[in-house]
Amino acid sequence: MREVADIDVLGDAALQRGITRLSLAVLGGTVLLAVLLALVLGGERLDVWWWAALALGSFVALPVHELVHGAAFKLLCPGCRVSFGFQDAFLYTRTDGAVLPRGRMTAVLLAPAVLVTAALAAAALAAGRPVLAVLLAGIHLAGCAGDALMAAACLRESSCTHVRDTETGITLLSNREEAE
Repeated sequence: MREVADIDVLGDAALQRGITRLSLAVLGGTVLLAVLLALVLGGERLDVWWWAALALGSFVALPVHELVHGAAFKLLCPGCRVSFGFQDAFLYTRTDGAVLPRGRMTAVLLAPAVLVTAALAAAALAAGRPVLAVLLAGIHLAGCAGDALMAAACLRESSCTHVRDTETGITLLSNREEAE
């Protein structure tokens, strides 16, 4: 297989700026949506338990997010060795070079954005706190910006057939012949 592109999340300053911009845009949209929802619904009681739920839900989502990546790797890449780490304020999951078909890697990258976000929102909604649900979901999705941009890169590159997990991100691969 030939390399199509290398995406270095930890070392590419331009990519990190893009992740930051996307995260801030999601956070801004989240706050706007939460304010509008609060106005439409007449507000939500912001007691100490509400603030504790916001803080705890946002904090607990971080390691759970990485555990979901790990479970998705185990499910979609049987036999791969999953490990976890922490660097430069980032928690991460890695498999030390596992290669997956593009669709499977995209699913691994997006699994926490879907599953953890849905779980956070569902828990808050079950407690009758729709504004909290929006905030928890939005804060988590803002933290998924790097995963979303890597998934988009996988899907955007038409020649990409497989993706290798690396220590610092992913490498897009192709098993197709190059156009002459």
